[in-house]
Amino acid sequence: MNMIRKSILAALLLAAACPALPAEAGPRAGTYPWERRAGRPTASDAVLCYGNSHHRNPYLWDERRFEPYVTYVDEQGREQWLFDGFIFLESQDMDRPDKRNYTYMTGVLRDQGLAAGKEQWQELIDYYFARGNCVDALDKAVGAAEERLGEAPVKRRVFIVIPDPIIYHHWIDPMTSTTYWGEIDGRRLDFIRTEDRMAACRWYIDTVREAFARGKYENVELAGFYWLRETAAQPEDTEYSYHLTRSDVLLPQIADYLHGLNYSFIWIPYYDARGYDDWRDFGFDQVYLQPNHYWKPENDMDDVCRWINRAGTSIEFEFEASILNARENSDAYRARLRDYMRGAKQYGIYGSRPIAYYQGSNALYDLWVSDDPVDRELFHEFCRFVVGNPLRSK
Repeated sequence: MNMIRKSILAALLLAAACPALPAEAGPRAGTYPWERRAGRPTASDAVLCYGNSHHRNPYLWDERRFEPYVTYVDEQGREQWLFDGFIFLESQDMDRPDKRNYTYMTGVLRDQGLAAGKEQWQELIDYYFARGNCVDALDKAVGAAEERLGEAPVKRRVFIVIPDPIIYHHWIDPMTSTTYWGEIDGRRLDFIRTEDRMAACRWYIDTVREAFARGKYENVELAGFYWLRETAAQPEDTEYSYHLTRSDVLLPQIADYLHGLNYSFIWIPYYDARGYDDWRDFGFDQVYLQPNHYWKPENDMDDVCRWINRAGTSIEFEFEASILNARENSDAYRARLRDYMRGAKQYGIYGSRPIAYYQGSNALYDLWVSDDPVDRELFHEFCRFVVGNPLRSK
């Protein structure tokens, strides 16, 4: 399996539409045409697309895989636009051909992974902008749909993850290196320094911007960036949470940089995560709170929706392949997804605020290709919810 993955990755990088930049590349002067827009774009319904870790199956996001995410064909055969936002993200890279495991955020791979450095950050960008994969494949899938439906109401909005600039090479061990990440302009960064962590984030953002420009995409727009870590620690929090991340001093700087380029800055904290109710202080434009009800039914959806309304955030829907009828106890998981739809409507979230959708690695696609009547019923019910979002007409 590792040899197969190695061959796929080699072919992917060889075909990359946007080759890696030289090591000394830093922030770019000026702006790109799409950045001269009025305001910061958002999406009414944004789906999370995990990709780049070698443990994921399927590994690539090709044009075929995007079909049920770009449009929906209802029971009467009418085709309609589905998601208008696509969040490309990854939390880790496991089962690599080189036998190493890397994490893009603290809290992941506690015992067996190292913090991703500049080389791995570049690999992430190369993956997202490789020809025939992710952004390029989405652009082509939207173009193919437009040949059938006519021009989409808006370009599909793309949001790219920003890796957590982890302070320590082994994130939980303060005795490990803080200078592991790499160099910019010939200077080795030290992540104990906030300004060096910010320099790495600027380098990453600018490299993504240039990669998008080189792609010359016609049907998608680079709308913003997604902050990966699901909690935002502050000084009054525990030493574990704050001194490993120091979010409060870094996030406003990232937000200012993105806002100066007319990008949205979005975040999806977990249920009751530190900082979720202080999200404006960090500079986020849109926050989607995870109910985590899908796995923890004790997280009452009515309570979660009240929290959401008090904090002024929106909601992330959650489901995985365990929702398929062939899986054990899937009826309970289907009921929980329906709880999300009910709660969002009952508490006025649906139609008033954007919604994000976590679907594991491939669950919506799996529902789409299933012949099971129970799966087909849920697929249509869910897609009707998305396409019927009243926010789209506002």
